[in-house]
Amino acid sequence: MKSLILDSFLKLTALKKRIMLSINIPVYNIDVYDLVEQLLEQTKKLNSDYEIRVYDDASRAVIRKKNRKLEGLPNVTYKEMRRNVGRAAIRNKMGFESKFEYLLFIDADSKLISESYLEHYLRYAETGNIMCGGTTYNPERPADPEKTLRWYYGTHREAVSAQQKNRNKGFVITSNNFLIRKNIFKKIHFREDIKKYGHEDTMLGYDLFTNGYNIVHFDNPVEHTGLENAAVFLNKTKLAIGNLWLISQHLIDDKKALTEQVTFLNRYQKITRFVPEALFRFLFKTFKIQMENNLTGEKPKLFIYDFYKMCFYATIKIRA
Repeated sequence: MKSLILDSFLKLTALKKRIMLSINIPVYNIDVYDLVEQLLEQTKKLNSDYEIRVYDDASRAVIRKKNRKLEGLPNVTYKEMRRNVGRAAIRNKMGFESKFEYLLFIDADSKLISESYLEHYLRYAETGNIMCGGTTYNPERPADPEKTLRWYYGTHREAVSAQQKNRNKGFVITSNNFLIRKNIFKKIHFREDIKKYGHEDTMLGYDLFTNGYNIVHFDNPVEHTGLENAAVFLNKTKLAIGNLWLISQHLIDDKKALTEQVTFLNRYQKITRFVPEALFRFLFKTFKIQMENNLTGEKPKLFIYDFYKMCFYATIKIRA
């Protein structure tokens, strides 16, 4: 009953006050015209001042040509970077240059599945929390078997309910779809010393959490449409694992908090209390090709993917 009353109050508050919203879509080699059209259609129903910023991070010429059509749309700002600045830097640039009080970040490979997507965010904008809407996937297996691993992982590991994510209060954040006040983002934003792919959101969540800000998940997902083939996904996985090692060793002070919050590190620490890391390195060297054959095949196993990550983490630790 209390939650219904609060929900009604928040909805009435959002309707009465004219909330000012900057929607930020960083782009790299993705045509975002359809996503922007979806957003523009939803803005017609809002009692809100808004802008949509689309910044292209040095995509291929064919993609830039497609996205330049956005320049003529109302309340849309389209910019192209002269060189690739990276996932963290382009998001910071967009946030700092945004005009309005609330910043909504959406990844370019997203599709809106709710006709009230923006309205749902505005209902909770004034709570003072960082709001994460989550991710979902098409329930149908992709026709291209090379994309099965990415779809299977996303469906079983990323598309989880807000209730499940909120069980453990902490700094887990899904930066593909989240809302934050600009005055907070100006103080605490993406760390640009993470140059390669992966765990930029982990660092952002850690910095917000350690500075006393609440991160709240609620069910307002976008559909992730950018499924990579398995070989690309595995390469990104290894880059992300490398970043996680860098973060844990050099970029944070509270290693205990990081280990408690990041599922992979928590599990790795528990297992390596009993299993020598040298064994993981040996198994990675011995069975690497067999594991990759499974993961790039038509029937990938997530337990093999998890084991592959642990073996790789043990390997890069000894290299560093």
